[in-house]
Amino acid sequence: MKELRGAQGALALALCFVPCGRAVELHAFPPDLTRARDEVRRLVARGLDQDVTVYVHGGTYRLDRTLVLGLADSGTGAHKITWAAYPGDEPLISSGVPITGWTRVAEPPPALPPAARGRLWVADVPPPLGRFYSLYDVRGHLPRARSAGFIPLVPDEVQVKGEDPLRTLHFPKGALRNWPNLDDVELIIRPKVRWTMNILPLESVDESSGTARTKLPGTYPLRPIENEKRPTAWIENVLEALDEPGEWVLDTGARKLYLWPRGEKPEGILAPALRELIRVEGQVEPSGKTTPVRNLVFRGLTFAHADRDLWTKNDTGIQHDWEMIDKPDALLRFRGAERCTVEQCRFRDSGGNAVRLDLYAQENTIAGNEIRNLGQGGVILIGYGPGAIDVNRRNEIVNNHIHHSGLLYWHSHAIVLWQSGANRVAHNYIHHMPRKAICMSGVRLPYFQARCAARELCGSLRWAELKPAASWRETVPYLHTRDNVVENNEVANVLQMLGDGAAINVTGAGPGNVIRRNCVHDIFTQEFIGGCLRTDGWVEDTVWEENVVFRTNIAAWEHKGKQRVINNYAIDMSPSRYFRLYYDSVDGSVIERNIFYHPKGDAAFYTYKDPQQLARSTVGHNLYYAAGAPAGEVPKVLAELRAQGVGATDMFADPLFVDWQRGDFRLKPNSPAFKQGIKPIDLTNVGLTRDFPRRLME
Repeated sequence: MKELRGAQGALALALCFVPCGRAVELHAFPPDLTRARDEVRRLVARGLDQDVTVYVHGGTYRLDRTLVLGLADSGTGAHKITWAAYPGDEPLISSGVPITGWTRVAEPPPALPPAARGRLWVADVPPPLGRFYSLYDVRGHLPRARSAGFIPLVPDEVQVKGEDPLRTLHFPKGALRNWPNLDDVELIIRPKVRWTMNILPLESVDESSGTARTKLPGTYPLRPIENEKRPTAWIENVLEALDEPGEWVLDTGARKLYLWPRGEKPEGILAPALRELIRVEGQVEPSGKTTPVRNLVFRGLTFAHADRDLWTKNDTGIQHDWEMIDKPDALLRFRGAERCTVEQCRFRDSGGNAVRLDLYAQENTIAGNEIRNLGQGGVILIGYGPGAIDVNRRNEIVNNHIHHSGLLYWHSHAIVLWQSGANRVAHNYIHHMPRKAICMSGVRLPYFQARCAARELCGSLRWAELKPAASWRETVPYLHTRDNVVENNEVANVLQMLGDGAAINVTGAGPGNVIRRNCVHDIFTQEFIGGCLRTDGWVEDTVWEENVVFRTNIAAWEHKGKQRVINNYAIDMSPSRYFRLYYDSVDGSVIERNIFYHPKGDAAFYTYKDPQQLARSTVGHNLYYAAGAPAGEVPKVLAELRAQGVGATDMFADPLFVDWQRGDFRLKPNSPAFKQGIKPIDLTNVGLTRDFPRRLME
């Protein structure tokens, strides 16, 4: 046994050079992980003939630069390298830099709100820490000072002439000022649409004309949302908005941090130095040729305290700029990785995403982790844009608890599959998210038909590998979000902040995606939402089977395109929005053996834009029931369907659930559902499995 000591004299590393059973063991102690990596690298260089385990002991491993694990640190096809918490320990990997030397501000700035006077503290920003966009105390995220919200103004014709609507904001008098620290100030806005959010640095503010210019373009024009009465924009990081405990302002010019602490005084304040903590990176060439890192395992570690993403002019976004392609904005990132595993880890209190699998990512497993209190999303799989390269495939995202995230970017999702196929997303419990739980998307047809220069999607297409496309079918060879299986997930309390989404959403994707036996419940939105389960534009051949949706104020489905909806239960929805059909054609769809159950009053069940939308589809053996429907009449839903020449075998009757209000969706023996060929849906194994780590639920 050999011991190596760190610069501070603490035990840094202990190595077992003799095989310890079937593996070589190494032990890492705070504060250093790089020495353990270097020792692993020496073992790899000699040639692995057995597994290697690095036991990471308790304490904080504070990184000031991203720890990169490359081909020199890779396992082999036969042997794994595991980075694991030492049994009973909870090591923390963080980029949080302690902020100390706090003093109470004796003479508050004139613009400071009265509520903060006498409560404001200031500290110097320690070198070499630069600008940061997130801050933490012992409880987690601290919110930046945020101004009162406002609705952008619509400019007149004279103002519009010659201006860039993606970078020009017209604001009400007093909403913005030409602040001395303008370089630190950001505009947070929902630009003209309900489904995305931009955080844009300011370049200039003209108070007299009521116009501001941003350094980067918004996804859409910086204009108000049609018919929206609530504020859709605000300013962050100005002292005149600091009026609540926990709020802070950074002045990078003066290198000062101002804070109204949540307690009596600032304690345990951390500012992030990095946007990604660990990156596993193979050899990834621009052509797409990749030599991946293989067989790395991360087990039982806690990752925290990184910063949120900062957009740049070189970014390329996925649909609506929900995420950026190939971007270092996750606590743990894989870029060119194969057969790697992340299990029983905790991702918390950070500004970006938890885990990313970028470009080449195959047969990796993200399992049994807790993800919470993040500024962005959970597990993000983003492959190559449309073209011949289809190498983000066959990964498993299973048994993860993802919740209370999307704190900074409200459009963030718990799980994203973009140009990523043949994955399995199963047994996850997702709740309290501002928008979607699971998003499967790609690139929609119009982007194939003309080149464009916007940030959203335009730069993702690999034009040299594409053939002209006039229809969705002709884009299918390039749509790699296909053949995914999403099953046995529990989703609740999502869609909390932004509109026009769904709990599980498929858009611009390839064929063969199967969404089955998921339970989606207790979703109550303030925004307009199409449905809990949604096939959006330019999607076909998606299967929705044996899903249960109940207790929401929105629709179970928003249905576009040719899809299969088989043997699902929709219970206690908005009475006019059980199954919503939008403008798109649904010809060739199959809607069979579903239960639509409304326990309170009458219900419409189908909402049409065209009263003949289902005429060229197969609709049959469904069961409808509304407890308040008029007796003695042919139910309206059956009359409407039969007028379209469908629904001849549909029935209107009480399905006789055992106790749906308590989540018991078993059917009583005399249920008419059995006559319709409707199968019982067993939710026993939906959500987290029994072996999910108990410590990650605390």
